[in-house]
Amino acid sequence: MRKILAAAAIMVLCGVFCAFGAELKAGDKAPDFKLPDSTGKVYSLASPEFQGKVLSVFYVDPDEKDLNAHVAEVLLKEPDLERNVRYTHLEIRNLKASKMPNFLIKSVVKNKQEKTGAVILLDDTYTVLKKWGLKNHTSSLVILDKERICRYVYNGKLPRAEVDKVLQIIREYQAK
Repeated sequence: MRKILAAAAIMVLCGVFCAFGAELKAGDKAPDFKLPDSTGKVYSLASPEFQGKVLSVFYVDPDEKDLNAHVAEVLLKEPDLERNVRYTHLEIRNLKASKMPNFLIKSVVKNKQEKTGAVILLDDTYTVLKKWGLKNHTSSLVILDKERICRYVYNGKLPRAEVDKVLQIIREYQAK
């Protein structure tokens, strides 16, 4: 009986660790995903809106959505970025990390999408967190080149020096 329980425990632990992908690092191909926005439209890294563009992906806990707002603001105002031609921005809200009810988050996201035209996806199962092996449930920024190779990952609040680095990376890869 003990052997059976020990084997079952090992299988459960293996399942937990295998459910999370290897940590995404610069130089790695980003695993694809399929996630809906607030209207139910499903997106992936291969969606037409992202094709041929450098992509900045903000993966955030809705309770901490403003943690890296300073970065999003800089990216929005930067004149050297060729938005919607060679570069675009994507937000993914980690619904599972928030204590707010999902219907409320979806309502806020839908309003923001309607006002700004932003693509904001909803992840209620840690899909991206697991596939990309992100460490931080509150806020992560990932920069992907046009071939979906990761060029930058940062977990947590970005300091100003990192914001400059992000701009440099996006400029470099949108020109290629």
